[in-house]
Order: sequence, then C-alpha cells, then structure tokens
Amino acid sequence: MWTCNSLGRFFSLIILVVIVAFVLTQYVGISQSAPGSIATSQFNASVVDRGREAFGQACVQCHGLNRTTIQKKTSAGWKKTVYSMISRGAPVFPDEIEPITSYLVATYGPDSPSPVAEGSQQSTALPDQPGREILVRSCVQCHGIETILESKKSEEEWKQTVDRMVSYGANVSPEEQSLVVKYAVTHLGPQ
Repeated sequence: MWTCNSLGRFFSLIILVVIVAFVLTQYVGISQSAPGSIATSQFNASVVDRGREAFGQACVQCHGLNRTTIQKKTSAGWKKTVYSMISRGAPVFPDEIEPITSYLVATYGPDSPSPVAEGSQQSTALPDQPGREILVRSCVQCHGIETILESKKSEEEWKQTVDRMVSYGANVSPEEQSLVVKYAVTHLGPQ
C-alpha cells in the first residue's frame, strides 16, 4: 500500500525524469541544428560574441579568467566542461551552450594565440636568470604573465604546481622542473 511519503517520492521521481528528459532533448536539438553550431560551421563571429556575453554572465561569476586561460581545450573538451558546469548549477540556458563553446574554442582553444610571447614587454617583467626561458616557454604560453607574477608561493607550493602542470601536459623535463622551481622561489616566492 502506498503511503503519503512514498507517493510523494514517486511523483518527485517522475517529475525529475520528465525534467531531465526535456533538458536532454533541448541540448540534443540545439547541438544538431543550431545555425552557429561548431559542428555545422567554423566560428561565426555573432555566435562567438553571444558566447562571450553568456560566458561573462554564467562562468566568470564563479571562475576568474585565469582558470579559463590556462586551458587550451578542443571543442569536445570545452563542451564537456560546459555540460559539467551545468550539472553543478551553472546558469546556462540550452541555447547558450554552443555559443559559449564556440567562444571558448575561439579564444582558449588549442589553436588560439598564447597570452604573451617571449620578448614581449610583459615577459621582460621576469628577471633574466637561469630558469626564466623555461618559465616563459612552458608556463606563459597558457597562463597570463600576471598570474605568474602574482603567485607568491613557497618552494613546496611551486614544486606541487610544477608537478601538477607537468601532469596536465607541460613540456618540462625533470632537470628543467628543478631549475624553474628554483627560479620561481627566488623571484616569485613569498616576500
């Protein structure tokens, strides 16, 4: 026999299933038929602009830009991230998924320009000592120079950071790792 409590749970489950089914059909329909979708065209400027606006409203409120600019993901990678953020409560509407993904790939994709290049005015803010070239080559290609200059970490924190970046794919040999950690501690350590 159904109790009031079990009936309430049953109807709650039914409502949840209907909502999930509706949301999934909306996402699938948009990704297959949106005129600016990544699957059907290269980056449409208006879609990227819509994505920039939606990104500013939905994503930057929880994440600063530094978290985004350090990642150079493909279209599939960024789309997976967008869906993951939606599952965590990001206020993204179904018609914003493709524009946000287009914006992220165009701005922070694998083929997007690096935030700063060696020899630029920004990269010269780092003292010219052993380890600087490795840091600029390996770190600044994904991170803005400001992120690096503002990171006042201890030696142990720098070691952990470098190890984590290598696990993410930074091309730094073990010998270079110790040199870049020493450089970072000397010039970017706690004051």
